[in-house]
Amino acid sequence: MNYFYFFFFILLAILVWLKPIMEPIKNKIISFNNINIIASISILVGLICIYVPLSDEYWFERVWKIVTLSLGIILIVRGVFALLFFNKLKVVLSFVFSHYFKFMSSFSLIFIVLAFYVITTDYVGPQKDIRVCESDDRIEVICGFNNSEDIVITPDKEFLFMSQMGSIAPWGENESGYFAFMELGTNKKIIPKIKLEENTWGEESCKRQDNDEYGPHGIDLVERNDGRYQIGVINHYPKESIEMFELRKNQLDWEIIWRGCINVPDRFYFNDLSLKKDGSFYASHMYKRNITMDEWLMTALLKSNSGNIVFWDNSNFIDIENSDGSSPNGIVLDEESNTIYISYNLDDKVTIFDLSNNSKIKSYFIESPDNPYIKDNSIWLTSLDFQPNDAADCIFKVNCSLPFSIHELDKKTFEVKNKYIFSKSVFGLPTVAVPINDIVYMGSFHADRLGSFKVD
Repeated sequence: MNYFYFFFFILLAILVWLKPIMEPIKNKIISFNNINIIASISILVGLICIYVPLSDEYWFERVWKIVTLSLGIILIVRGVFALLFFNKLKVVLSFVFSHYFKFMSSFSLIFIVLAFYVITTDYVGPQKDIRVCESDDRIEVICGFNNSEDIVITPDKEFLFMSQMGSIAPWGENESGYFAFMELGTNKKIIPKIKLEENTWGEESCKRQDNDEYGPHGIDLVERNDGRYQIGVINHYPKESIEMFELRKNQLDWEIIWRGCINVPDRFYFNDLSLKKDGSFYASHMYKRNITMDEWLMTALLKSNSGNIVFWDNSNFIDIENSDGSSPNGIVLDEESNTIYISYNLDDKVTIFDLSNNSKIKSYFIESPDNPYIKDNSIWLTSLDFQPNDAADCIFKVNCSLPFSIHELDKKTFEVKNKYIFSKSVFGLPTVAVPINDIVYMGSFHADRLGSFKVD
């Protein structure tokens, strides 16, 4: 609705300057002998506009609902005024048109301000103070996990493996993070010691030392054609690289073995990757590395193309034609159907992309989608249900309770199977939702905890 009102107000801002179009409309209104029908329609539409937001107990927390209510009141007042004071309305209209551009310049400015306000702001309600790590009646929080941006499940279904992400552009300089396991039976956090062994899954020129830190972002896990388990990681620190690890089970636990890395060319700033069984992979280039906050906000506003999907064929990066979009974010490959799911984060949509002919098959509107997760015939997605400006103060908080939702879609048709809506909860800014039996685990790019909730 925010985008509807944006274009609605922009259109009004343009139309009011077009006197040759507006004047015949004015003359038509003045020539009416009986205004009852038009006035009644105005009142009816106004009542509908008032009913829609007021049907929500917390309507006053969302800008588009406030705008809808305000328009409803204006339409009702306009209709009543026309019914009772039609002759005076004619006089007012004539006066306005005799000083047309003086009035219209003010109206146009008001419409432009309203347009940019509704496109940058949506949630104006209070945020819940969630500095203390405590669960509520819907979400169980698991404390001690830091910025768990992406999550995979170990093959035995007993552990979650996740990135603990540091900072990235444009919110700051690239910073280090680390990796963590969580034992599902106990919610115990385990920080693995990474062993460096022979570089067999990377490129020869990419090197790493034992004491080097990591800056993990998107991750993926696949069982290779040779039966071994491979983890791929988008890494931002101390340099841009794709890090490859073997996930191997010892007598007691899973262990992580470094198996090589791939240097990322300067023109790419990757967000996520999805591995193939032969060790090649797809990666999402979100935007240029040195993007500023102003540039990012402008990209979010205009939904302009900022990146694309690329393929690593085990020797070179290849751009995938027709995959351009506004901040390609999380991706997941369905190797069986040769399709890939792409979350265009700033374009507010997830798309099924056919890799056989490089075409977009189907899209689903969802606000700020992140890492898609496939389970059986469903795809799970997170949605940040607010506008970019709403999160301005979240930069200075460890946790943020802005509204979000989790969507379960049919992976072929994008039919909505389930949607779970959260507001003023003990968790926020989710980036991934991983269902295991009747529990959905959530990671976040900006939180000191994991979240989980039960599904029906």
